Amino acid sequence: MNYCEQQETLLKGQIISQNKQADFEAFWESQITALRAVPVEFKREKLTTPYEKVFTTYQVSFSTHDDTVVEALFSVPSNQEGNQLPCVAYFHGGGGKKRIYPDVVSTGVCCFAIDVRSQGGTTVDQARYETGTTMGSLMSRDLTNKDKFYMKNIYLDAVRAMDVIAMMPEVDSSRIVTFGQSQGGALSVVASAFSGRSKKCYVSEPSYCCLHRRLELGSGVFSAANDYLRRYPNDTNAAFDTLTYFDINNIVSFLKVPTDFCLALADPVCLPQFVYSAYAHVDAPKQLHLYPFVPHYTPDEYTYLVHDEFSKL
Repeated sequence: MNYCEQQETLLKGQIISQNKQADFEAFWESQITALRAVPVEFKREKLTTPYEKVFTTYQVSFSTHDDTVVEALFSVPSNQEGNQLPCVAYFHGGGGKKRIYPDVVSTGVCCFAIDVRSQGGTTVDQARYETGTTMGSLMSRDLTNKDKFYMKNIYLDAVRAMDVIAMMPEVDSSRIVTFGQSQGGALSVVASAFSGRSKKCYVSEPSYCCLHRRLELGSGVFSAANDYLRRYPNDTNAAFDTLTYFDINNIVSFLKVPTDFCLALADPVCLPQFVYSAYAHVDAPKQLHLYPFVPHYTPDEYTYLVHDEFSKL
């Protein structure tokens, strides 16, 4: 048994159970139904970039479930007029922003990358939150209300992005895949699980797994949510109940497409036992890639593997 096999054996003994509420499925079915009842509206404008000789990029703005306008970049390989191509929905990590991905487009596919609301990009959150807005963290915004919680909004934005991608004339809507690392990995799962438009889901060190443990530890973006509950202890039970609806450890139950996980065994943020638990609960064709001594980033070996699969779409 090699090193990675030994580590997986240990992880199998640390799987964290799902903690779905009785109305978990009904909640998400109602949310997606409500989202789809809102007509899709988008605008796009061709940009001038240094990459024009090999691909064209458009600035895209689209409507979502509330008054927020989500900003995105859509890149299309050159010399493909009249051909519909596969597309990668690429979701950035926490605090990041949309950007052009020449390495992805050079595999011969389109690439669609959104700005997650109120993070490092230009998508401004128009939702009106009642609590947790002064605690320095997005993850404490209406933490005790599943219908208004910040994470609900970014999850629905990811699903709406898939609807917009399917409307791009250059895209073959039967060949859309999702990809992301950390927060982006979580959004990749959400977009594939709820949109009904994904051919395959690629996930690198997904965040938002086993959220009750993340909150208890106060790790990463949940440090301020931890501080919020220290100040308002009477909100603790409601907060933990809310998080169950947005936990990737639970949401993977909705995945019906092949799913590919990258797990970094030295990740101090998205702990390996949290990521492995989510992987274990996927009830669809799945594959796991373990990387020893890798912290919180996507190793080059996995990037190459994924790009090779993009090129074969």
